[in-house]
Amino acid sequence: MTRTLVCLFALATASLAHADVVRYDGSAEALPHDRYVRTVSEDVSPIEPTYIKSKDGAYVAAAIRKPRGRGPFPAMVFFHGAPGGRGMEQLIGWARGDHGGPVWERFLREAFVIVVADYRGGDRNLMNAPSSTLVTAIDDGLAVIEHVKAMPEVDPQRVNLYGVSLGGNLVMFLASKAPDLHTVIAGAPAPVWFLGYKLPDGPRPDLAMLQRDEGIAAANIAPIRTPVLIQVGTADRLLELGQLLHEELVKHDKRVRLEIYEHGYHDFVLGPQGQQRPDLSHGEYLMQGALDALNRAVEFAKHRK
Repeated sequence: MTRTLVCLFALATASLAHADVVRYDGSAEALPHDRYVRTVSEDVSPIEPTYIKSKDGAYVAAAIRKPRGRGPFPAMVFFHGAPGGRGMEQLIGWARGDHGGPVWERFLREAFVIVVADYRGGDRNLMNAPSSTLVTAIDDGLAVIEHVKAMPEVDPQRVNLYGVSLGGNLVMFLASKAPDLHTVIAGAPAPVWFLGYKLPDGPRPDLAMLQRDEGIAAANIAPIRTPVLIQVGTADRLLELGQLLHEELVKHDKRVRLEIYEHGYHDFVLGPQGQQRPDLSHGEYLMQGALDALNRAVEFAKHRK
C-alpha cells in the first residue's frame, strides 16, 4: 500500500508529535468478505446480551464478547451510526459478523473484550449533545463506559472507544467527559454537535451553509487527554467534517492523527453492516482500504503514543 504524506504539522511541542494527516492510495474494488468473518467460534467466545442501566433508569443494550482467559484485557467499545436505538438483535449480528463486517471480530482476535453498544435515539439536536435537563445519548455512553470498566475481565486503564458516523460524534463527547480513556477511534465521523452545529428540521443540510458555535467546540475539546485517530474516505460526503475535527483538535494541542483513504465511502471502515445504502450504487461492500484502516486502528489501540 503506497502512502503519500499530505501534511505533517511541524509543531514544537511533543504533545503534537502525532498531529498528522496521511493519505493512503487504494482500490475501489470489492473484496469477498467471507474469509474475514465468523473467525471466532461462539463456543470459544459466546455473545453475552447485556442491558446497562443509564442515568434515568432506562437500559442500554450491548452485545459483549470476551477472549479466552481471565484477563484483564483491554476493551473496545463500539458505537454505531444513526439512528440510535438499534436493539439487541442488530448488535448481536454485528458482534458475530453476520453481515460481512470484519472489525468487531478482529479486535476480539487481538484479545480485546468487545462491547457493541447502543444508545438512545430521538430528536437529533437534543439527544446528541450533553444536557443539564435531559438524559441523552452521551449519558448512555458514559453508563456503558462505567459498566465496562467494572467488568472483572477488563483492565480499566485500557478502555478504548470506536465510533462510526453519529457514533463518532458520541465518542468525541465521551472523550471530553471521560478523559482517562486509552484511545478513541472516529471512523467516518459525524461530529456535528461536538463541533458546535445545530441542524434545522427537514432533509440533511449542507453543513457549509450552516453557522457553528466555535465556543462550544472549544469547550468540548478542552478536557480531552486521550489520543484520537480519525479515519475517513475520499468518497465520504463528511470528509470535510472529519478534516475540521482534526484541525480543531490540533488547534487545541491534542494528540490526533487523520488518515484519508482513497475511494472510501461513508462508513467504509466497517465494511458491510447489513444496511440499505441508496447512496452507494452497489450497496455496502468490503474494500481493501477498510482492511488497511482496520490494521492501523488495531495498532493504534494496542500501541498508543
